[in-house]
Amino acid sequence: MHSERKVTKMSSDEKDSSDEIWEQILEQRSIQKAEAEQETDPSRKMLESWLNNTFRIKMTDGRILIGMFVCTDADANVILGMTSEFTENGGEERVLGLVMIPGRYIVSIEIDEANPVGAN
Repeated sequence: MHSERKVTKMSSDEKDSSDEIWEQILEQRSIQKAEAEQETDPSRKMLESWLNNTFRIKMTDGRILIGMFVCTDADANVILGMTSEFTENGGEERVLGLVMIPGRYIVSIEIDEANPVGAN
């Protein structure tokens, strides 16, 4: 058994409901983008200025992680990229890559704002 499919072609002048939905989505995204650009929250601006900067994070177990700041969240968890781990007693570097550090294990954070990663 072979079922036939009916294909309906629409002229470019005709619109279906999916076109209208798509236009609504695009309009909504445009509004959200404009609102985000007008954001004046100083905390947000500070976080944005730290993106791609080198962070040195000391953890409760004595380890030190050095990597590029990618993001954080409301629980103070931090994500670093291109991260290396060092022990408190000066052990050998261990390359970790992308890491998520739970905020409850962070003792201190130092930011090297003068040398963002990738700024040559």
